[in-house]
Amino acid sequence: MTVRRGRPDDEHAVESLQRLISHPSPALLDAWPAVGMLFVSVDDCDRPVGYLLGVGTHLTELAVSVDARREGRATALLEAYRAARSDAPLTVLVHPENDGARACYETLGFHRDDRISGAFGSDDGIRLVLTP
Repeated sequence: MTVRRGRPDDEHAVESLQRLISHPSPALLDAWPAVGMLFVSVDDCDRPVGYLLGVGTHLTELAVSVDARREGRATALLEAYRAARSDAPLTVLVHPENDGARACYETLGFHRDDRISGAFGSDDGIRLVLTP
């Protein structure tokens, strides 16, 4: 399995994967080269089947294609992002009703930190933290 930095030609595939996220940020994806880091997990033909988008120490989006799940791709994406960052704690916000995302992040080692009012428009968010 290969994880690499995202490239401009990955954007269409990542946009398709972004549809898997309950609260995507298309504007942030459009701006990633200037404001954040994008990592992609690719198949044997170098096509993205998963991605992680982050800004600083905050993970903004993580998605893996349904057909590529349970292969360690989310873990590999997270490890690549951590290696590119410092040993600072990482954070992510999840919607309180998104049990699948919260379970995924908890499996990756994140723990609940706080409830953030209005993180998803009128809905609160749960901030999870991964400490080094």
